Amino acid sequence: MQDFILQKKLTNFVKIINYTKNPFPVLKNADIFILTSLYEGLPNVILEALVLKKPVISTNCQTGPREILENGKNGTLFKVGNNKSLVMHLLKFKKNKKKYQNKLKDINKSLKRYDQRQNLIKYYLIVKKII
Repeated sequence: MQDFILQKKLTNFVKIINYTKNPFPVLKNADIFILTSLYEGLPNVILEALVLKKPVISTNCQTGPREILENGKNGTLFKVGNNKSLVMHLLKFKKNKKKYQNKLKDINKSLKRYDQRQNLIKYYLIVKKII
């Protein structure tokens, strides 16, 4: 990947960051978040990007991104392996960042379903009924 970035002279635009315990400083300085996973469960990194109000472009892999991005309402989805589609979305983002930013206007409401306290209360009430 680094060779491709160098070859295409993208070093001013693309940064590949190695594993970090605290991704928030990196995400905070990003213009956009891209996830190119083949498979996911619950991709917390998308939630982290959304909390920081970063537009998301993600593969529409079997589980995770589609649910978090609410079928594209809160971000952009593209077919796994369709690199041309990813490039197309990146070019669209570059031309019209506001369009991608507008998908985040109601993001706090959407993220409430992942709220730790709300979910713990739900689990507690279920367990309380059983016991």
